[in-house]
Amino acid sequence: MIDLMRVMDIGRQSMYDTFGDKRALFLKALELYVTESVHSVNVELERPGSALAAVRNALLTFAQRKDLSSAEGCMGLNAISEFGQRDAGVTRITRNAARRQRQTLMRVLTRAKKQREIRSDADLDSMADFFESTLAGIKMAAKAGKSRHALRNIAAFASRAYLASDRRITPD
Repeated sequence: MIDLMRVMDIGRQSMYDTFGDKRALFLKALELYVTESVHSVNVELERPGSALAAVRNALLTFAQRKDLSSAEGCMGLNAISEFGQRDAGVTRITRNAARRQRQTLMRVLTRAKKQREIRSDADLDSMADFFESTLAGIKMAAKAGKSRHALRNIAAFASRAYLASDRRITPD
């Protein structure tokens, strides 16, 4: 809070008059952060053409984000890790963002089915869970100090899993 007041060149009362208390400021910052993060991924997912190419590009673009290089990590993931579901405000913000991300992803995966890039009986919910878990894993790997090259490799490997989803698993 002190750093913000110094950078913004405002006093404590102006800060409170504008944003409320520290918690209100945190929740506003979290909402802005996760909204922008989801939007940047959704822009990639909604690109025209091949749906699976859009998924791949979204993962690779995400792995190259500048904010992933911070040792501080992702504000959204940090909030979830710190508060879990114990804080109603944090939960509301992160769930709304996750819902928007999921809706876009499900539209793209449905498009992949229509484009016959994946099987007609593909489990879209599991594919979406995998995508979301991959994003979280990339965020955590970045925070742990993985190189930019390693983050891109994680994204590339995950994107190949979508291509492999068309292969049927047969029993031995």
